[in-house]
Amino acid sequence: MDLIHLIDPDSSVRLRVLGRSRPGGTTYNDHLDAELVITSAFANGRLGLCLSPEAMDDWSTAVVELCDGQGVRWTAAGDTEIRIEIDRHFSTPRPIVTVDDSGESGVSVRVVLDPGNGWDAKLREQLVQVRQAWPNEVATTPRSRNYWQ
Repeated sequence: MDLIHLIDPDSSVRLRVLGRSRPGGTTYNDHLDAELVITSAFANGRLGLCLSPEAMDDWSTAVVELCDGQGVRWTAAGDTEIRIEIDRHFSTPRPIVTVDDSGESGVSVRVVLDPGNGWDAKLREQLVQVRQAWPNEVATTPRSRNYWQ
């Protein structure tokens, strides 16, 4: 299922959630395995990621900011950062996506896309679908005082 899927006739940026990393009942099992795939006339690449619940919360905030017309920086996993700037030089604002994995693989890729109208709202829909498919399984609550006695 796609968390991010921005596409035009020449290029695409796609972050596909593959499933829960380790199903179960502990905190570390709420991580999602994902694959980032970038295609363009210049570069093609694939990067495996593991998305934490905190990263998903940060992406949720980033999508709200994108829908408000702001650019965002999102640390997807480890040193991998996805930046989305909005180019307003055209009649329809276009996303410019930069994937920076220079800390791990030494690679940074920048793709200018023309996905048409509504691309930001589509990102919101994709986030909702992923959250519905893989809600947090682990609810962390403070332990009662009696737990420690």
